[in-house]
Amino acid sequence: MAHVGVTVPDIEAALEWYEDVLGFETIMGPVEVDHGEDHIGRLCADVLGEFDTVSIAHVATGNQVAIELFEFDDTESGPDPEPSEAGYFHVCVIDPEIEDLAAEIADSGGEHHTDVWELFPDQPYRMTYCKDPWGNIVEIYTHSHERIYSNQGDY
Repeated sequence: MAHVGVTVPDIEAALEWYEDVLGFETIMGPVEVDHGEDHIGRLCADVLGEFDTVSIAHVATGNQVAIELFEFDDTESGPDPEPSEAGYFHVCVIDPEIEDLAAEIADSGGEHHTDVWELFPDQPYRMTYCKDPWGNIVEIYTHSHERIYSNQGDY
């Protein structure tokens, strides 16, 4: 996977939060794009639809999967994601110190949204859900999928 796109109402604040709290690195932007003005403006208009301006930035995780952040000229905070509705509803990060990261997310304007759960009996694999300051769900796993499924099999 290369990246996941996330729309936020304040791209500068989101860049700072994703860097400071999750340890991501800004690799591009933010860049402001005007609708249809030049090549990138026409490309964005084709992909994103109608807008006056959009700011775009990329942050990368430690294993170089990126989150592409978007802030449109009229972006407002939206409703909470609904897991039962079709579409993407969260991103997942890996941190073996799950409670510490969940607490840091809560202390920095986000929310620790669920309990910390063990995935399998007698195994160290745990997870929890949090929210960033804009309501986007961030799941925290203690281990990567490669380690979980190579050792455990199916759920």
